[in-house]
Amino acid sequence: MSTRDPWHFKRTGLAGQVLATLADGPAQPLTLFAPRRAGKTEFLVQDLAPYSEKRGHRVIYASFWQAPLSPVAVLLHALEKSLAGDKLSDRMRTAMWRAAPKLKLSGSVPGTGAEAEAEIDLASLKGEPPNNLLLYLDDLLGRVSSTGKPTILLLDEVQELARTRGNIPLVAALRTSLDKRRDGLRAIFTGSSRAGLAAMFANREAPFFHFATPIDLPALGEPFVDHVLTVFERTAKRALDRARMIDAFDRLHRDPYFFRLLVQLMLYDTGHTVRSAMKALEERVAAEFGYPETWLRLTPIQRETARALVTRGSRPFSRAFRSALGKALGEDTPTAARVQAALRRLERIGVADRVGGDWELADPGFRTWIAGVAVRNRSGAE
Repeated sequence: MSTRDPWHFKRTGLAGQVLATLADGPAQPLTLFAPRRAGKTEFLVQDLAPYSEKRGHRVIYASFWQAPLSPVAVLLHALEKSLAGDKLSDRMRTAMWRAAPKLKLSGSVPGTGAEAEAEIDLASLKGEPPNNLLLYLDDLLGRVSSTGKPTILLLDEVQELARTRGNIPLVAALRTSLDKRRDGLRAIFTGSSRAGLAAMFANREAPFFHFATPIDLPALGEPFVDHVLTVFERTAKRALDRARMIDAFDRLHRDPYFFRLLVQLMLYDTGHTVRSAMKALEERVAAEFGYPETWLRLTPIQRETARALVTRGSRPFSRAFRSALGKALGEDTPTAARVQAALRRLERIGVADRVGGDWELADPGFRTWIAGVAVRNRSGAE
C-alpha cells in the first residue's frame, strides 16, 4: 500500500528499523506505545505496512479502538479479507462492517461441522467468544502464517482488550496461536495508554505477561514541521513564518494531528494569523473531541481530580493534594481511597493514565482545555 497524501511525513528509516526487529529479531512480539494522535496508526498504515509489503511480507492490520464489533470479529474480518486477497486499504475500512455485518467462512468451523458456505453475523458476537470461533481463528492464523517471509500482524490499540474480562479467552488463544507460529507470524501490538498496555503485558495474571518487548514511537520534531511548511508553501503559494510555527507546534504539545489542522485553517483562510488560527483551532478541537461534554459527564470529585492533576501536579494521594481537592469541593478532605476511585474511573473512560507511577491526563489537548477554560469558568454546569 502506498500513500498519495502529500502532507504525510514519511518515516521510512523507522519503518526499516521496526521491520528488521520484527522479521529478523528473536521472534519476540513488540509493543509500540504512543500518545493519542501522535501519528502511531499513520506510521503503521502509511510507513510500516507498505515498507513490509514491498519486501514480500503479508501485512494484516486490525484496530480495536471503538470498534463496533467484538474483538474476535475484528480479527476474523481482517484475516478473512487478507486471505481473500483484498487490498490493505480496503481491509482497514471499518465502516464497511456496518454495511456488511455477515462474514462467509472460508472453510469448516472446527467443532461444528459447518461447511465453507456457513455465515456468521459479526454484529451478534458479544461478550466472551465461543470456543469454536477461537479454534477457527487459530486455523486462519495458521493459513496466513508464512515461514519464508513471516506475516506481519499490526494489532492497533490493543489495550482495549484489557477493558473486559470477557476478552481473556481471546487473548489467551491469540498468545497460543502466536507461540505455535513464531517463525511464520510476527506481531506488533500498539497502544495509546501505558496503563492499558501494562494491564496486558505486565500483569502476572494476564495471558500476555512478558510476551512482548516494549518500544516507544519517537516523537515528531522540527523535520516534521519543515515538511508541512514546505507542502503548505507549494500548495498556497505563500510561506509561513518558521519560528512562529515551531512555537505553535510546541504549544500544541507537538501533536501532529492538531498541527496539521492549524495549517489547514491558515491554508483555507488567508486572513488568519498564527494567533487567530490557534484560537479557532482551540474551539474546533473542543467541539470535535467533545471536551465540554466529557467534562459535564464527570462527577464533582472526578472533575476536581482531573483539574487538580492539571494545576497541582501528579501526587493525588498526598495530603496537600487531597486537602486542596476537599476545599474545591466545599467539603472535608477526601480519603485516599475516594481519590483512587475517582482516578480509576478517569482511567477507565480514557481521561487519565499512569506514566512511570504518576497520574496525568491522557489527552494533552483536554489538559490544555481544562487549564484554559474550566479553571477560569467554574460556574454554570458545575
